[in-house]
This record gives sequence, structure tokens and C-alpha cells, in this order.
Amino acid sequence: MLMLFLKEVRHRWMIHLLIGLLMAFIISILVIQSSINSSAEEKIKELSHDLGRGMLVVPEGTDLESFYSMKYGPEVMPDDYGDRIKASPLGEHAGKIEPRLYGNITLKGTDLILAGYKSRSNRAQYSGSAPVSIGSGAARSLGLKKGDTLQIKGEQFTVSRVMDPPPKGYDMALFVPLERAQAILDKPGKINALNMGGCWCKLDIPAFAASVENTLPGTMAITVDGMAQAQMQINDIMKQYSSALWIAGTVIVVGSLVFLIFYMIRKGEREIGLLLSIGISPAKIIIKNIVIAVVTAVGAALIGHALSVPLMSWFGKAFMRVSLVPSWDYLPQFLIAAVAIALLSASLPSWFVTRLDPTRLLREE
Repeated sequence: MLMLFLKEVRHRWMIHLLIGLLMAFIISILVIQSSINSSAEEKIKELSHDLGRGMLVVPEGTDLESFYSMKYGPEVMPDDYGDRIKASPLGEHAGKIEPRLYGNITLKGTDLILAGYKSRSNRAQYSGSAPVSIGSGAARSLGLKKGDTLQIKGEQFTVSRVMDPPPKGYDMALFVPLERAQAILDKPGKINALNMGGCWCKLDIPAFAASVENTLPGTMAITVDGMAQAQMQINDIMKQYSSALWIAGTVIVVGSLVFLIFYMIRKGEREIGLLLSIGISPAKIIIKNIVIAVVTAVGAALIGHALSVPLMSWFGKAFMRVSLVPSWDYLPQFLIAAVAIALLSASLPSWFVTRLDPTRLLREE
């Protein structure tokens, strides 16, 4: 039995590979459809916790997936945008406006996040050394404690506080006055984030966000409401096409397995006839075909799950501008379904083998 299986795979590996890849792609789409809602909802919850009732304004073109992963790009906007909001009619609704400049730097071989915040004091008042608050992880990596000094690209700092625990995600961060961050990152007069907050219970949040974008050219205003609305739209679309996707996917997977079995039978008719004529039981041939179908289906399910990771990342980035990760909780279900489909798909064409006349199969074509 094992030799029959290995011989089949060795001689017809290309068709097995192509069928497996086709099934893997279909399964990856079904994995994405099954897990996108739960993954997106988790991301929305996380961002809702981070933003609360606030609004994040970033430069247009910002890669939000990278931004939330704290990998900051070159996109910037003028650092007076906060003052523009205050001076506009929108200012009465913005109780908190915090301009920030984030960047990635390397210091003593350690990758760090530099966060520039707006200080009430200006750079001139820091005659020699400016204060820096440092995350506990960065402090350990750099061997720093409160009162120590450090230099970053010619800028002098004194550690005013070691944040333990630090704000979520900022274990390796350095918080410095905005002007110093602009000098270190060589972005004078620029920021790449504007945090806004206020009591917006009676406001039309999407309209308010649009007004912010109109007031601050070249920006994107991101709100929890906007992200939730995008998620609901995605959910509605996925619900509309969910049944069609599953039916089409199941038909393609079943059809692929049936085609594989019939292809094996058609290409190996003489071999099957010979096996039957020398006394090999039809049951063994049927089992061999079913095993091949099961191995192909299970392999396709595993590859499909692995393939869904980059596909879902692209989907989230392209359509929702957030990072989405497929749920591996569905893997056992897909493996069970793959085995069941393989058994059902291979049974009928394999049973057909037992109906073949060995003398007809052995005739020259």
C-alpha cells in the first residue's frame, strides 16, 4: 500500500501540487472570510481603548499599519496645526490638543522610539540639558537611571523620570520636548501626529472629522467612530458574500478532489488493470485513492492557513488601513472539514475503480 502511494505521488507530483495549491488558495479565502470579523473587532477594541473619545490626526499618506506598529515614515505636517484648530471654530470642541513628533532612532545599538511632545518651555530656556522621560525597557538597555545624562545627535538630556510601568507600547521610548525631537529627527517645524480630545457627545463625529481635515490640509482624522463604521461596512459586505463564498469554495474544493481522483484513474488505467488482474483487492486501490485525497486536502488546509496571513495583512492595509491577523482558532475546524470532504469526494470515483474490467484496461489503446 505504501509503495503504491509513493509511486503515485512520485510519477504525478505536478498535478498533485497544482490541485493542492488551488485548494490552498480557496481555503485561504475561506479562512480570511471566517476570521476577518473577529480579528477586525479585536483591533477596533484595542484602538478604541487607546483613543477613547479622542481623535488622531496624521499626515495624509501615513501607513496606519506601520504607525500603530510604531514604525514611523517620512510623512509630516506643520507643527502649528494645533494652533490652527484652536483658532478655528472647531477649537471650542477640542479640549485637548497635543502635537507629537514620533520617530525611530538607534542609540548604542538599541532601537528606540523618540516621542517629541509640546512643552510649555521653549528650547532657549534649556541652556544645556533638556529633560527626558524614558521607558523602563530603554532604561535597562541603555543602563540609565533618574539623574543620568545622555546625548543624542548633539542634543543633551537629563533623565527626569524612568517610567515603570511605561505607557502601553512605549517600553523602549524616549519622551523629549518637541523642539529637541525635531532637531534630532531633522524635521524642524514638523509633527506627524496630533492627538485631540473633548466632549463630543452631541457632535456628528464623521462631520467633525471632515471639518478637521478641511481645516488642516493634507491630513487624515481618525476616530473610533470612523473605524467602527468601516468595520460595520466590511461586516455587511462579508455577510452578503459569505454564503456565496462558502458554496463556491466548497464546490471548487470538491471538484478539485474529484478531478484528481478521476485523473489518477484515467492516467493509471493500465496499472489499475494490472493490479486487479494479479489479485490486488479493489479495497486497497480505493483506500490508496482516499489516502491521497485526504493528504492533499489536509496539506491544502495547512498551506491555505499559512497563505491567509499575508493575504489578510494586505486586505487590512488596503481596505481598512489597519493590521488584521487571521484567527488560528479555525484551523481544527478546517482540518476536520478537509478530511470529511476528501472522504466524500474520493469515495464515489474510487468505487468506480471496482467496476472496471481488468481485461479492457489492459488492452492497447
